[in-house]
Amino acid sequence: MGILKIGDRLFSSDQVVSALVQYKLLETLVGQVVLDKVVEEISLSEQEVFHALVGPTDVAIPEDFHGFLAQWCQQKSVTPEYFSAVMLRDLRIEKFKEMGFANQIESEFLRNKLDFDQVEYSLIQMTDLLLAQEIYFQLRDDGASFEKLAQAHSLGSERVAGGWVGPVAMSTLPADVAMLFRSGAPKAIYGPMPVGDRFWIVRLEHLISARLTEATRSSLVNRLYTRWLQSQIQAVTSTPGAIAIQAETAQSAPVASLT
Repeated sequence: MGILKIGDRLFSSDQVVSALVQYKLLETLVGQVVLDKVVEEISLSEQEVFHALVGPTDVAIPEDFHGFLAQWCQQKSVTPEYFSAVMLRDLRIEKFKEMGFANQIESEFLRNKLDFDQVEYSLIQMTDLLLAQEIYFQLRDDGASFEKLAQAHSLGSERVAGGWVGPVAMSTLPADVAMLFRSGAPKAIYGPMPVGDRFWIVRLEHLISARLTEATRSSLVNRLYTRWLQSQIQAVTSTPGAIAIQAETAQSAPVASLT
């Protein structure tokens, strides 16, 4: 029976299983096993592998492609075994993402466009509500400088930039703030609003409507893929007996079930 050594700790096979459960890694392992079944159906052409390794190029694929791979592995200090078992598998997973979810990107983008909208805003964070109300009225009624008041009073890192924050994704904002910004006009001032243990005074500077860029497209593909993988993991882990410990000398009945 093999022993897994990590640092100065030794794990028997039973202890490895216990560690997977204890450290909440079992679902991750289940997901990778699910992917093994999927990627074995995904084939890669020499052209796809070549461009994945060298990037976009007009250089022709080497005639001795196996020799090219051996040389590439040597230059990158990668063993051929690792290349085949890990790197090619990763490429197959990326291809699976495109094959499985690329056709859903536009509809997913339209459903979640508000999450990708960005905003630039000015912020003053305070813990004293009465002082925050006084500063709000100075900004709204007296035309006081937001920048100077932020530098003098704000408790967050935005103080250094005179209160300026952004551009940041709208989805990163507290829900109440995001709602105001989506319906507000540039230069509108809001507050003081309770956010955690502080009070926020904010001014909307710019609302930047999201576009389906390559970065957004990649984010959506990964979101759809992650959602799919989680559903597959849930299907396996919720099936009685699907995950079990079996005796090493027999392939029959499990000794203990983990689901």
